[in-house]
Amino acid sequence: MTASGPLFERWRDLVLASVPVLVSESVQHALEKLQGSSMTNAVAGDRQQTALLLPALRPGPHGLVVALSVALRQQLRDEFARDQTMEPAAGDAALPSVPIDQLTLVDDQQIEEDIEVARVIQLVDTAAEADLRELRALCATAVGAKSVQPEVVPLRPEVVARALSRSLQAIGAARPTRLLALRVVGQALADRMVALTREHARQLRRWGVEPLPYQLRIAPGLERSAPDEAALRRLIGKLASSGTPADRWLPRLLAQVADQSALDASMRLVLQRLAAPALRAAKANAAALTSFDHPLWRLVDRLAAVGSSHTGSAAARLAAHLEPALVRLEHGTDVSAAAFEGALADVDALVTGLADSQLASAGIEITRPAPAEPGSLPTDWGGEGSLPTVPMELPGQRGAEDPHKAWVEAMREGDRVRIFLHARWLTALVSGRSSGHVLLATRDGQPLQTIGRAALYRLHESGLATTIQSSAPVRDAVQTLTLSLE
Repeated sequence: MTASGPLFERWRDLVLASVPVLVSESVQHALEKLQGSSMTNAVAGDRQQTALLLPALRPGPHGLVVALSVALRQQLRDEFARDQTMEPAAGDAALPSVPIDQLTLVDDQQIEEDIEVARVIQLVDTAAEADLRELRALCATAVGAKSVQPEVVPLRPEVVARALSRSLQAIGAARPTRLLALRVVGQALADRMVALTREHARQLRRWGVEPLPYQLRIAPGLERSAPDEAALRRLIGKLASSGTPADRWLPRLLAQVADQSALDASMRLVLQRLAAPALRAAKANAAALTSFDHPLWRLVDRLAAVGSSHTGSAAARLAAHLEPALVRLEHGTDVSAAAFEGALADVDALVTGLADSQLASAGIEITRPAPAEPGSLPTDWGGEGSLPTVPMELPGQRGAEDPHKAWVEAMREGDRVRIFLHARWLTALVSGRSSGHVLLATRDGQPLQTIGRAALYRLHESGLATTIQSSAPVRDAVQTLTLSLE
């Protein structure tokens, strides 16, 4: 069955025809919820936001029913226009570096709305999990897809959630009102999506559609083995047993890191200049450099990751800025781990300072978002259960053991992350860090997404951001050299 056959046309008409009832019933249920006695015990701030939302929920040409119907129909038309038969890429392609003057500043308030949109999606996913799985398999057959993917279902949770978010912006609702609507109308949509998903699956079966079998597939881009902490020790042992002295294998390893990171000539020289102080450290303590945790290798990782995004004159300027730190290592008498830790701290401070300057030149004002005022959003509905609230804490407010702060602070250039941004999941490459922001490259030719650290904290805390691959140039080079010796 192709995406232009009679069955597909019937399916498209059925989905589009279900929009008016879905929207009107959901908005009406939300209206009844807010008008009910459950708001009697609400605080003044909650009642104020409810009073602003109620007119938009009532029937009328400028209300949410009309706006959401228009937005959802447009989303569905876009979905049906996509080529559903195309096989999705097995893994993410290498994400390019983007010039610093091509930036998109992600507003912290938008992050809060993204969190609420994600919750709407999760409400539907959780409530209709089994029915969605069946509908995906049936839709895959109906559109002639080669495999069962979430995208084959046009009226899926994320499509509905994005339409709700866009419709609230279209009617000019203020941010607190949008957040309230995302929660209340989102819950109503989730309740009705469960029954609608089940009905769509039944209709496809009545038309004689058979579900496409699910296939277990592993995306190559996400296959990750546990780090082999002994790999460096084994490589050094192999080289030593073959008679290769440290003054030969260490420059070779640094050159391999430079090759695999595709470093410019000036940054390659920076890495090679680390060989002399590293050799002195090895003579002082032969076992010191056999661990990836030694600050020398963490320094090499940092320089390789930062250098990989600089070419030509930009790489030369970066190398010039690094000169003082290199000179201290080359000519200093201290070859302890503390000396390399100091150099690593110098590099971190330098790179952060350069990013601050570049962001300032691009017109990005670095400010920390203020916490929301207490009671600004409704969180309790008169004893009928509490709804989740947007996390408003800033990084560091939970003490030294805060895992979300630790994740934000550990992000480095070259890390690949999965993040829910602009109401959709994206895979991004960390391209830079300033004192208050992280720069993410998402697609070829697209501007860098500049996100505040506090916003990243909230996304991670909400389960909407994670690292799927940490940058590890030294480990990668060790693996390459080890394989070459076998």
